[in-house]
Amino acid sequence: MRIAFITYEFPPASGKGGIGTYTRQMAIALAAKRWDVHVFSGCSTPSATYVEDGYHLHLSKCENGNDFRYKVVKSYSDEHAIASFDLIESPEINGNAWEVKKKYPTIPLIVRLHAPNYLVETLKKKYIPFFAKLRFVMGSIRRLKFDLGYWRPYDKTTDQDYQFIQIADFITAPSFTMKNWVVKNWKIPVDKITIIPNLFLPPPALLNIPIEQQAKYKKVIFFGRLNALKGLINVTKAMKVILKQYPAWHFKVIGDDGTGPANGVTMRKWMKEELKNFLGQVEFLDGVLYEELPAAIAASEIVLLPSLFESFSYTCAEAMAAGKAVVGSDNTGMADLIQQDKSGMLVNPYEYREIVTAIKKLIEDNDFREQVSTMARIRIVNDFNAQYTLKLFMAFYKEAIVA
Repeated sequence: MRIAFITYEFPPASGKGGIGTYTRQMAIALAAKRWDVHVFSGCSTPSATYVEDGYHLHLSKCENGNDFRYKVVKSYSDEHAIASFDLIESPEINGNAWEVKKKYPTIPLIVRLHAPNYLVETLKKKYIPFFAKLRFVMGSIRRLKFDLGYWRPYDKTTDQDYQFIQIADFITAPSFTMKNWVVKNWKIPVDKITIIPNLFLPPPALLNIPIEQQAKYKKVIFFGRLNALKGLINVTKAMKVILKQYPAWHFKVIGDDGTGPANGVTMRKWMKEELKNFLGQVEFLDGVLYEELPAAIAASEIVLLPSLFESFSYTCAEAMAAGKAVVGSDNTGMADLIQQDKSGMLVNPYEYREIVTAIKKLIEDNDFREQVSTMARIRIVNDFNAQYTLKLFMAFYKEAIVA
């Protein structure tokens, strides 16, 4: 089987996020099954080709994701001339494989849903102050280019992610949450979307972290990108309450800085200002390499991840594999991973008081925290077993080729 994954985002050159993590794990796993796996990704350095972990990585120099979908055509075509691909898979974001599919229309295209740009950008703007939104509109009037900005009606027919999905031969989603959003907002027929959870190969270093019965570290951790989409507005509100009520506990924030809710202020700077009375209990670190993650989160009891949206959430799966008590979001793909009060706790990410209540229960009840930590690891290892998930993907890919 010869398969091409076409994605602008891929570590380390162009992304540390979920798309890159998913694609890399799929490439390694399929290559181990002796599939001929090729990943086509973007970079800012000269184009190059490597062999890594059994798969071929083709990097195309480009400016961004939109530029990548044109630049990748040559790289793909060169390899396709050597031997035809059986299948192409691409995320919906920016239509990464659009131009390749146009040039090679007979090659089956699977679009893997991760989180459309419209969804992500809408949620990132959730906490932009009303008057900042209004100023944008007034500024457009002064420029004689009237634009409703945040209140601009959404037209899916002009959305390139939506347009790209229309040329897909098959569509897959990692969770019911992601599938339901696409069905509701893009009116894609339910039977056109197949749910297969993301492949997750938990590193042994995560699985080997001891689960403590008592609160040894007294530490709550967040890790991920620092922006409003990750629920950090209400995380900050909740931790102000927690750090005041439990002065022996600490809060560790790991992640690359991003846009904050105030104009011109980064998320980290905004959080530091909001938590200024507790800075002795708070630590901020830049994002770490994947290989460094186990060491970064080992010394903690609770992982706080109330994102506004996640189609799957590798951070949640990683924290569960590490045997940590996770507080996640009830309206995201985490609801597929976490069984409420058994392998973690699910909260409404828009209600910071729910976050406070969940953290307090985990702090005050050692037995409960140990139980959900233990069950979290069991849940990921057993119910989301990588080899079983891989079999689902392989069967689906084989069916797609002969369909």
